[in-house]
Amino acid sequence: MNAMDLAGLLNRKRERAESLVHGLGTWTPPPIRNAATVCLLRTGADGPEIFLMRRNASMAFAAGMYVYPGGAVETSDSTVRLAGHVDLAELGDRMFTEDPAALLAAAARETFEECGVLLAVTADGGRVVWDDDLDVERAALAASEIEFADLLARRGLVVDDSALIPFAHWVTPAVEDRRFDTRFFVTSLPEGQEARHLGGEADRVAWWRPSAALAESAAGHLPLLTPTVAALEMLAEHTDVASALAAAALAEFAPLLPQPYVGADGEIAWRLVHARTGVTIDNLEATPPSETDGVRGIRGAAKSGLVANPPVASAAEGSQSGQMS
Repeated sequence: MNAMDLAGLLNRKRERAESLVHGLGTWTPPPIRNAATVCLLRTGADGPEIFLMRRNASMAFAAGMYVYPGGAVETSDSTVRLAGHVDLAELGDRMFTEDPAALLAAAARETFEECGVLLAVTADGGRVVWDDDLDVERAALAASEIEFADLLARRGLVVDDSALIPFAHWVTPAVEDRRFDTRFFVTSLPEGQEARHLGGEADRVAWWRPSAALAESAAGHLPLLTPTVAALEMLAEHTDVASALAAAALAEFAPLLPQPYVGADGEIAWRLVHARTGVTIDNLEATPPSETDGVRGIRGAAKSGLVANPPVASAAEGSQSGQMS
């Protein structure tokens, strides 16, 4: 995205924000869809590494951004069998949802579709044994020719729900063209499997050390969404995958929503609110943390959904360099 495109995009978002806070009726926010995204970790030579994908420039949402595997929940996700290792009622309360099973299934399905990693086990807990037919089935799933539930059932597999640990929750701002209520999960790369570039929605993939990805983003070389940055900052604190997973399991988080309001000077300002209660969590600087322009918002918001650190905003625009594996 060049400077002119970015300026035009930010101007449209500003006009939409003004319509919302002043009740002008010139912008109607799109409906919100439930979604899941997965931070896939592996052990690298210098510590934990995380899998990032660059979305094709032609994509309607987050074009050109480096993101984690993920996507919207589909109706068929409710039919997917889980291993049954987690308390769904407790998980539903934690994730503010009445259907946590569908979110877990969506997380597993999207990870398989987008990078070829199957977060599943046999009925007795055995690991997935990869074969060439799985690649064929993955392609068919991505093309909507088969259902994820049927694929798993034919192979005697169930989603490994205990492997998917929720640790953050973001809701897309109302000024965006598309909106998602997204739960963030973290997991480790299963033994015997490899994440790959499979085309489709991504034109590039990379394994990054979280600290290195943050440094490249701060330098303007790695376009990242605000929730992506927040997750990286939390994960960068850990020196091994096990400690990152353990910390995620204990994380307290709330659904975070960047929201426009009229500031003391009469201009549009932004704050981070609890998406369900509307309670203000923190104020943001300048422009909103957009889902499409890579503007960064608060540091460390994923560490706690209730108390955020002082905000830092900067445009993440420029060359898209990566550490390819």
